[in-house]
Amino acid sequence: PPRDRDDSMTAEGMRPEAEGWMPKFGGGHQEVDRIMDEVESIYRSQPTEWLAAEPIASMVCREGYEDEDEFEDAIGGSWEDFLRAMPHIELRKNERGSLEFKVLQPDPDAQPRLLKLRVQTRQDLWRVLFKAPEASIRFPAMEFEIGTDHKRRIDTLYNYITSAEWNLSSHIRGRTDITSEHVAAIAETVDQLNQMLDCEEPFDIEVRDPMGACIFKPMAGVEVSALSQEAEEGQAAAPASAAVATVADLTADEEAEALARELAELRAETDQ
Repeated sequence: PPRDRDDSMTAEGMRPEAEGWMPKFGGGHQEVDRIMDEVESIYRSQPTEWLAAEPIASMVCREGYEDEDEFEDAIGGSWEDFLRAMPHIELRKNERGSLEFKVLQPDPDAQPRLLKLRVQTRQDLWRVLFKAPEASIRFPAMEFEIGTDHKRRIDTLYNYITSAEWNLSSHIRGRTDITSEHVAAIAETVDQLNQMLDCEEPFDIEVRDPMGACIFKPMAGVEVSALSQEAEEGQAAAPASAAVATVADLTADEEAEALARELAELRAETDQ
């Protein structure tokens, strides 16, 4: 399974701009997605711009948790910390000192853009990224890409990388129907992803954001530029390590379909 979190990296040496980082998500991104789906659904059903945070926490807690302790274990901390870590959530205190929040809505006029982050230390891996469904995450040094998805995802960079590592490792574990070259290529990519988690050397992450909806938390140090037409078109094309990238962020059915296409292409090349 994905690596256990190293708590020591979040306790010391935290840079000032990192205030509000969420060092862990107890239940993983599926749990975060489920909770945020419910929060966003409740928010859309209300006529006011700002909602009281505490009643919403009670509603979410009653939906699938025995008590507040189990709920906080699932979200990795307090409700306020959880909301504060969400890139698309804005918080404030009202005149009575009670916490309120609002969900930031995508700008329909936002332009396509490219977000670049230089990961300097392991603490950078605990930035939270709101990844829109149409967006992809690219690691230029290794020509590897986490592709588009059917819905938005909110997670730490650390968890994006560990999920890709786990999916790729699962793809080749115990398989006898794929070539040794394919296995070697994936194994090499898994090793490179592991090295990124150790962060012994700085590396770059690029988020191709055609809808202009992706957000890092915090945004300090993130370079934002216009996404060129060539880059948008390139998003639809497979990267150089296509055999590896296609299985990094897929469901089981999608992975099976991708593998079937790869095998068909390999057979066609062999017959030529």
